[in-house]
Amino acid sequence: MPIRFEDVLAARRCLAPHLPTTPLRSYRELDEATGVRVLVKHENHLPTNAFKARNTMSFLTALPAEQRARGVVAATRGNHGAGLAWAGARLGVPVTICVPHGNNPEKNAAIRGHGAELVEAGRDYDEAVTVAERLVRERGLVMAHSTNDANVVAGAATLSVEICEQAEQLDAIVVAVGGGSQAVGAIVATRALRPGVRVYGVQARNASAIHDSWHGGARVTTERADTFADGLATRATYDLTWPALREGLAGFVAVTEAELGAAVRLMIRATHNLVEGAGAAGLAGLVQLREQLAGQTVAVVLSGANIDAPTLSRVLAGEL
Repeated sequence: MPIRFEDVLAARRCLAPHLPTTPLRSYRELDEATGVRVLVKHENHLPTNAFKARNTMSFLTALPAEQRARGVVAATRGNHGAGLAWAGARLGVPVTICVPHGNNPEKNAAIRGHGAELVEAGRDYDEAVTVAERLVRERGLVMAHSTNDANVVAGAATLSVEICEQAEQLDAIVVAVGGGSQAVGAIVATRALRPGVRVYGVQARNASAIHDSWHGGARVTTERADTFADGLATRATYDLTWPALREGLAGFVAVTEAELGAAVRLMIRATHNLVEGAGAAGLAGLVQLREQLAGQTVAVVLSGANIDAPTLSRVLAGEL
């Protein structure tokens, strides 16, 4: 594993002054729709409406003072950037965020709203990463990668620690995979606290590089990541998380845009919480796994309530 459980506990201590424990709730309609006892971890109740606030606060609190003063830079499709901008504003750290052209305008506005500098460049997340790397060289900024950082993964793991503590019964956790911090965090937390719990990954079929790599046994990079689920729109595996995902996941499924849209509608209808595509991916994966997990108690993570109005209208109309 890229981190130890002791690292997760250290991250939790750093997060405690800044972030509350989020609720773990059940909803009868989700149980009836899946044949599973579903537990929903409400990461949408955190600042910026996503678990990324854990990752970014964990990253920034671990930085030495000299590096904080230089400022940090990151690439994002939205939630990592908003989380970093929020954490930077709270700690007084200058933040620059690189997003691809055509990025969700409401997520861009949220990033700017927390006082970060926004740089629009590249055609997708992976090209925005290249721009962020250039700014590290040119400006001396510190890279805050959304996945390839041990403190980021340790922050993500704190949400699964909470699930393990809150759930009386727990058989599995189904988590969305963009870069893999949430899934690797779940693997580390469950091995320490609930060794019998299985962790399943979910990617969008239109952005399935890690899913395809896991099933094929070799790392692949795709040409495109074309999904309305912004948080899943990655084209490659990542050095820090790939070995742990390959070894630690109990299973890995890919879901279509229609399945993601159906999960958004079901989550909104059952919980009355707004959710974006990536935030409903765990539920979409659970629906696909429902026969395998029938009758069991399974947690999913509702992380990401930052869907823009035009996309939400299309999803609710069943146009995806």
